[in-house]
Amino acid sequence: MTPEQMQNEWAARLKAMGLMIKVGNDIFTAPDFDTAAGMAVNSSFRLLRFKTAAIAEISEGRSRIAAQYGQTAVNQHSEQSEFQNALCEKLVFEENSRTLAIKAEDAANYSGRASEAIRAFTARGESLLAVRLPAPAFLGKVSFELIWLLQFEGEIPPYVGNTMGILMHNFGSALFCQKCCKSTVQQRIRKQFSTRRIVLAVLAVLVLLLMFFPVRNTVNTEFVLKAPETFSVYAWFDGPIAKCFRQDGEIVKKGDIIATYDTNQLRFRLANAESQYKEIRKEYELESAAAFADRERLGRAQLIAARMEGAKVAVDEARWYLQHTDLKAPADGILALADGRAELLVNKALRTGDRVFDVYSGKGAVAEIQVDQREGSILLDKFDVSLFLYTEPDKELSCKVVEVQQYPVINEQRTYCYKVRAELLNADSLRYGMRGVAKLRGERVSLGYYLFKNIVIYLRWL
Repeated sequence: MTPEQMQNEWAARLKAMGLMIKVGNDIFTAPDFDTAAGMAVNSSFRLLRFKTAAIAEISEGRSRIAAQYGQTAVNQHSEQSEFQNALCEKLVFEENSRTLAIKAEDAANYSGRASEAIRAFTARGESLLAVRLPAPAFLGKVSFELIWLLQFEGEIPPYVGNTMGILMHNFGSALFCQKCCKSTVQQRIRKQFSTRRIVLAVLAVLVLLLMFFPVRNTVNTEFVLKAPETFSVYAWFDGPIAKCFRQDGEIVKKGDIIATYDTNQLRFRLANAESQYKEIRKEYELESAAAFADRERLGRAQLIAARMEGAKVAVDEARWYLQHTDLKAPADGILALADGRAELLVNKALRTGDRVFDVYSGKGAVAEIQVDQREGSILLDKFDVSLFLYTEPDKELSCKVVEVQQYPVINEQRTYCYKVRAELLNADSLRYGMRGVAKLRGERVSLGYYLFKNIVIYLRWL
């Protein structure tokens, strides 16, 4: 070995020794035993290069895994934990020996779960090393054992023996002191923990009392401003619109012509119907004049009379269409075209029943509030309403509830809601269609009911 190689080896050994001392010191200052065991398992990886490791506590023949490599919390019911517990409970060390190497062929020397554990841990050629950590002499006889179980890929490396001799004494002294000794630090931690438990208990009692504290049953939902009355005009029949005389948003009077149908086709239909009616009536007059002497011609006259009645109906129908070509405002108010603009309505082909326009009539405004059916219980008792517009959320609108719907209807969000109408007491500066938040306040209920009502409803569905 060259001097440079020897220097590097001694530097590595000194570094490893310093790491062992630091790990042992950190374990002594750990807050509790399980944390200390976890520090011992995880910190030793750089020194031993194992595949996995665990520290088990053996008490009265039963094993409990205190720490596992790479795990912040130990699941005692996992398959790995059950195998490690089963193996540690069955380990038999030679006299005056604290290490036990286990290979795949040693599974035959064990039974039950211990044998299954060896086969599972050595299935890919791994090796196991069990270390019985020594207790410091000043503790005397202890009622439990600590087993350090390590799994290596392939054979156990030769350097593990020398390193393990130092580590197991350091780890044993630190872990047994953590388990058995009551240092000043541990007493302080226990005292703080007890105080924390008292504080948590007091807080739990306060929260429990708050659950029965009475509060107003409050429901927050959305509202929209609408006119006190809305009159809608629909298309009388199929046909195109020739002209629209008023623009959307204009103030109109009752009887004002808003739009008119294109009458060219209707006039042609009337002229055609009148021509057919005159022709059939003339034919009827000629046939009926000679029908007194001829029974056969009398029958034909009756048929012609029936055709004449049908033609008369067609004439009346065409005249009715012409009489309803003008679409008029049904009341005084603000015009709201269905298409938004007058130019969009011109030349549009309407179908019977299409909404052409609305007229918002009446003074002031009303707020239409939608209350979800799940919150409908607030409508059973007395409640008051506060309205806040999105445009002015700092100002409350004065209102008075005038109507509460008796049954829910489906809204734009495809949910069933009760509609509540509230009349605004001062709505001169507002516009229809404005939206905001409505706060409905009902009778007093317990805070627990108010907070957890939806959770209880969900549980009722389970």
